[in-house]
Parts: sequence; structure tokens; C-alpha cells
Amino acid sequence: MFRNFILVAALSAVTLTTLSCGKNSESDDLAKAQKCLDEVPQSNPAAADSCLQYVDKYTSQQANILKCSIYMTSGGLVENKVVQAYTALKDSAQTNKEATFMAVLALDVPTAAAGYDKAINADKYCQASGVSGLKYISGVIVAGTYMNKIIGGVDLSNPTQIAADVQAMLDKCAPAAPAAADPSCTTDIAVLGSTVVTLADSYCDRDDADDTVCTKVNDAVASAGGNTSDVGLALFCYLNKKTFNSTTHTCN
Repeated sequence: MFRNFILVAALSAVTLTTLSCGKNSESDDLAKAQKCLDEVPQSNPAAADSCLQYVDKYTSQQANILKCSIYMTSGGLVENKVVQAYTALKDSAQTNKEATFMAVLALDVPTAAAGYDKAINADKYCQASGVSGLKYISGVIVAGTYMNKIIGGVDLSNPTQIAADVQAMLDKCAPAAPAAADPSCTTDIAVLGSTVVTLADSYCDRDDADDTVCTKVNDAVASAGGNTSDVGLALFCYLNKKTFNSTTHTCN
């Protein structure tokens, strides 16, 4: 499953010596948490919440990696969703593939709104892990979950409808000037902007960063002058193939 892929990729950055360091009680609890996570069925991702009991009190890199993965799993990040998201990203016929990629990865368990809370919680630990891959995917998921909350939840069983819903959301959140973004798009917009800034700083400034997504992220940050609310609005503009005007706070 994808959650195991995340853990393997993340743990590869940590030496076996480091993994064996510390008190035995922490090592044992981390092992229990990972075993618990491995046994969570895709049909019931929310069951991953029960794995937090083993790692909640720890702050090591390994604990943060596990907490990041647990929150993302319990929010609904399962294998078929990841496959569908990357398929959309590679689809040359997809009009807004970056936004669709983000929205498909959104956490939506138990609901689109509750999934957003899970994404925010996960991001704290993903960023604290210090692992660039986790930082990247977490930032993308926060942005996608924010969009999904505005949409009201995408239907993964209908790719055509996903594309239509994403476009409708972008048209509402990033209309052409002089129109302003719909109020439904600006709830917690500074949180979205802060996530985008972190994504730009922690991943998208790397030489090996994924330009498909990072181009939009970097453009949003550069055009907004560091104002997190403006960065959030700017991201919508660039995802909708427009530019951001920091004076009027609109898309051109």
C-alpha cells in the first residue's frame, strides 16, 4: 500500500543505527505502531487512528514519520487514490492536471471537511520529519484537501466529473478580474498560503523538484510577496492558468 511506500522511502533516509537508538520502550512502541498501520485495511482507513496510541508521546524523527503516515492513512490516503492522482497528472488531455492531481489526493475520511483537519494535523508531523518526500506530498495533500472541501468531495469513480468539479471550483476561486474569489474559497486561505510557502521553501527550491506542481507553487509565492492570504489566492490563479495581481488581489 502507498502508506508503506511512504514509510519505506522515509525510513531509507534514517540509518539502522539511528533506528536502534533510544530507549527500548520507544523502539518497541514504534514497531507496534508500524505493525498496526500495516494491518489497516484499505476498506477502513479510519482504523489507522488506533495506531496513534503507540507514538503520540514521542517526538523523534521516526515517531514523526509514523504520525505523518497514520494521519494521512486515516484521512483516506489509500493506494487506488494515489494511482488515480498520478494518472491524472500524466494525462496530457487533462485541462487542469495539477489541480486535479491535488484534489484527487485529498483526505476525505470521514468527510471532506473532517479530512481537511486530518491533513493539517498530518502536515505538522510530515514537516517535522525532515524528509523531503513527506514534506512535498503533505503540502500537496493539504492544498488538495482545501480544494476538495470547497468542491464538497470529488467522486473518484467518475474521472470526467472530477475534472468538471475541479474546473468549476477554479472558476469560482480564480475568476477573471475584476471579479473576486467567492467567499467559500477564502475560509482559512492564509493557512493554505502558509502551506504553499512551506512547500516552496522545503521542496520546490530543490534542483530535483517536480516542476509540474512546483512551477505553480513558486509562481504563487513570487507574485504574492510573502503575504500568505495572497499566496493562497495566487495559487488558485495559477492553477486556473491566470496570473495574480497583488494590488487588486484578483486574477488576470
